[in-house]
Amino acid sequence: MLEVHPVHGAIHSWRDFFIHIVIIAIGLGLAISAQQLVEYLHHRHQIADTRRALAQERAENRATLAQQTRAWHWGVAELQNNLLVLRYLQQHPGTAQEQLPGVLLWHTSALSVTTAAWDAARENGVAALMPREELERYSDLYATLDREWQMALAATMAVLEAERYDLSDADPSHLSPAQIAAEIDLILAALEKHWVLGTEMRNLVDAFPDFPATITQAELAQLRHLPDEVTLGRLRPARALTLERLKAAGYRDPATAEPPHP
Repeated sequence: MLEVHPVHGAIHSWRDFFIHIVIIAIGLGLAISAQQLVEYLHHRHQIADTRRALAQERAENRATLAQQTRAWHWGVAELQNNLLVLRYLQQHPGTAQEQLPGVLLWHTSALSVTTAAWDAARENGVAALMPREELERYSDLYATLDREWQMALAATMAVLEAERYDLSDADPSHLSPAQIAAEIDLILAALEKHWVLGTEMRNLVDAFPDFPATITQAELAQLRHLPDEVTLGRLRPARALTLERLKAAGYRDPATAEPPHP
């Protein structure tokens, strides 16, 4: 709080009056400047502390991504194994569990990212004190981390849904043909969730290269069984026909960026 004290001594002339006014103005100016300097230094200290906390949190999230990458590879391998076992059972109904080409595995892992430092920076107002570009960069990072976490959770829930059959009977050979077909669909849905999760993890690394390498484009393509270069070459004529239909409907050709067909 700024305090203004009354002047000492009597004022005998306009000259004395204006001198006192100038003194008061200078005093107020110095006091306000000192207060602003204190606030400025305090804000700089807050920002420096927050940056250190965010750097530590970033390191923790980098480690989490590395763990999530390993868990992703393991989870996809398990789901592909389960798909193989159930498709065998679908093609060979009545096969005893011990004679199946494998066992069903359902490990899940949805490692949560750490956001405590960022949450605190926004709640206490320090984030708003940062330069605009820095603030936007942190906002983009934590939005990307949140999307990755949400997709990891969705992938985990999809695996748990596929595993639900063992709440009544853990022996897959006891499943009816309809149940086996439904179980295969659930595994495919879980694999799709893992594909989207892998895409989010890759997007995170593409946007923030200091994060460790994660799922590759080749792994994502293999998971969806996308056509290879040879197959794409054979499909070129059919693709051209499809693109002509799209242009006729008013869409752009993504390969040539031609304007929409009138």
